[in-house]
Amino acid sequence: MKDYSLLRIEISAENHVLVSGDPRAYEIIKSDDYVPFEDYVAPEYRDNFIKRIAEASDEWFPARIISDSGSFLYYIRARKRTKGDKIRLYLVSIDELLDTHKDLVRTVSTYRAQLDLFDDVFFQYDPVKETVDLFNTASAYFDSGTYSLEDFEKLLCRNITGEHLDLVKNYIGQIRSKNGRFKVWIDANLLNKDSSVTTTMLEGAYIYYYEGTEGVVGRIHIDDQGRSLPYSDIRHDSLTGLVDKADINRLAQERIDEKKLQGTTLVILDLDYFKDINDTMGHQFGDTVLKRVADIISTEIGSDGIAGRFGGDEFLIIFYNLKNEDELRAHLKNIKNMVHTTLAEKLTIRNSQLSVSIGAATYPKDGGSYEDLFTVADHCLYVAKEKGRNRYVIYDPEKHGSLEDIRSGLMTKKKFGGRETLSFGDILVKMYDATVYGEGSSPGQMLDEFADNFGLQRITLFSGTPFQPVYSAGSDKFIPSGKPNFMAGMLNSDIKDKYFSDRNFIVVNRVDNLPPQAGKMKDMLKQAGIYSYIIIRFWDVNGKESILVITSLGGYTQWNETHFKYFRAFADILSKYPLTPGNCTVV
Repeated sequence: MKDYSLLRIEISAENHVLVSGDPRAYEIIKSDDYVPFEDYVAPEYRDNFIKRIAEASDEWFPARIISDSGSFLYYIRARKRTKGDKIRLYLVSIDELLDTHKDLVRTVSTYRAQLDLFDDVFFQYDPVKETVDLFNTASAYFDSGTYSLEDFEKLLCRNITGEHLDLVKNYIGQIRSKNGRFKVWIDANLLNKDSSVTTTMLEGAYIYYYEGTEGVVGRIHIDDQGRSLPYSDIRHDSLTGLVDKADINRLAQERIDEKKLQGTTLVILDLDYFKDINDTMGHQFGDTVLKRVADIISTEIGSDGIAGRFGGDEFLIIFYNLKNEDELRAHLKNIKNMVHTTLAEKLTIRNSQLSVSIGAATYPKDGGSYEDLFTVADHCLYVAKEKGRNRYVIYDPEKHGSLEDIRSGLMTKKKFGGRETLSFGDILVKMYDATVYGEGSSPGQMLDEFADNFGLQRITLFSGTPFQPVYSAGSDKFIPSGKPNFMAGMLNSDIKDKYFSDRNFIVVNRVDNLPPQAGKMKDMLKQAGIYSYIIIRFWDVNGKESILVITSLGGYTQWNETHFKYFRAFADILSKYPLTPGNCTVV
């Protein structure tokens, strides 16, 4: 349920004109009006309004606001920003507050009835009070109620020992850290003494409520009769709770390439100057920003679509079937404006406000395949950046060129560091020059830069006897804990020599196209989430055999043949180094 009753507006402390606001603020104040906010206040409330604004005491007071849509009574709270040049106003419509309360009562009753259909124990964690509220505990030996986080941990540990205790402690640590989304499986019954229960699943998810208020919600699920608990069909990013890159990519491909669902819209969203935020405010604050933006996106799209984290500070939204471009435009404007006003009081970078750049395109009118549509939407994102950021661009072929025009521009150009435009060849020349004539750079640093500029999900360097992964880069560079490195196993088996023969460059666009005799290998690749790959064999400066593996995870990739020469050149540059784990570490 969306809450429409609270408006957030920032005005100048000097003349009270609008500085910024959430989307509904512009229903009261027209964006092209440069008048004091009190001009919208009814005369009988105006003097008190001006007095309360001057005090900015953070206390609620009434005022009637007059706009084109009518005259409405609000309660307003004024708070002076840290720098003192702006005042933040919080406005609550009395009429809408009453309507929202009715909706809330109905929603809570519905959710309670739905929860009663399950035997799971549910909880919510308050990080300020460090308390846990437990619900629906009929199947547990403990009661519903409020517990400290320490007491909650003791309840879960009551009937277990050994390594199970460590798993619970890890779960409690993730709750306290407010991670995006997380699960822990324990081969024991944590809720009661039923001997038929063999497994308990502990699940949690970060949630942002409003104005810096946040928490964690979760559930405890027990399973009997020896059944293994299924993994979710859709995997989620551990920090933001959004769908992870591989699955949001897969979902988009399925809708467009397989189901051909008309009206599917791809939206690519990128945080502006996010590197400055990390460098200036620290990575922990950067994580807070990412979680906050993810929550804004999820709240705005509601049931109209699904969103995923596509990279470090990049998000991909799939809108299912919006009625028209005006509806899409309204969603994008709301996201842009809400991001622009969030965390403003804590930022010290650039203009002290977050902003996003957004590109969007719709199937099939803007592209006949997922690859085409993504290319167009990504180009629109680039246009938004070029035009000054903090804006959205919806594809229009008359303004932005045909798909062929866009492709011809992207074949040889790539954004580098967000500041200048270098060709892929120029990037490789820079690496070669640094390696041969400059002070050099570690292979790990070059792998990171190469993966970033070519948009690779994972590129891994293998070396040694036996082969072992010495460095991995890309947006999905980490292999989940507990999962073996399939490629390392293959390279250290007799499959390698049969597979390579005398070839040093192997390209596979679809593992389904591997020959029948490679059936077992095909199944193992898919099980590891690898659907397309490139393998490059070369020898390092000491003559040690080394292998680069570039993989596409969770979906097929039609590798761009114009990039192959750059991939080979990159391997040639790496061959100038002794490739050992210690030499590849980024310091």
